[in-house]
Amino acid sequence: MTLCSEPSISSVIIVDDRGERIAARYYSERLQMLAVQHKLEAALLSKALKSTATGEADIVLFDGHVAVMRAGKDVHLFVTGDQDENEIILVEVLNALYNALSSLLPGGSLDSRNMLEKLDVVLLVIDELVDGGIILEIESSAIVNRVGMKGAEGSAGGSSLMPGVPSSSTTPQQALLSFKEQMTRAFKATGT
Repeated sequence: MTLCSEPSISSVIIVDDRGERIAARYYSERLQMLAVQHKLEAALLSKALKSTATGEADIVLFDGHVAVMRAGKDVHLFVTGDQDENEIILVEVLNALYNALSSLLPGGSLDSRNMLEKLDVVLLVIDELVDGGIILEIESSAIVNRVGMKGAEGSAGGSSLMPGVPSSSTTPQQALLSFKEQMTRAFKATGT
């Protein structure tokens, strides 16, 4: 008699059309090394660029993984599981990710610039969706509500972030956002 295990996710990955990582969470032990992650991301992007599916999820099997993918404007979203994982469950997780991000990002546009500007929201959505490979929620409206509550909690403190001046009450997401804005300004100033 075989026991049914609960569905688990190996990774949630978002990359742009050039293969640059926007956000990723790896939950599988065999995906913890950076070189393995980059190889997986490159292979997934290669498959995505060859895919003919537009506006809907596509499923691929390779290297002991089952991956579901969906494209945004210039980004690709992937959810992977072991090769024996149920594809329908993976598609539901992917759709929840896609729909939650579409609801939370300005203009509902899933593009790399929008995602990088709202990286804290993107990471919160992933964290509300999956934790340690365990699926927490697949209802996108519930994820949107939770992320909205965390955003309200973060802004309820009333502390304004002054550029370049860290605050003791700054959350990691606020610090990351502040750092990202400073780096963007620095790159624009140098013309890179």
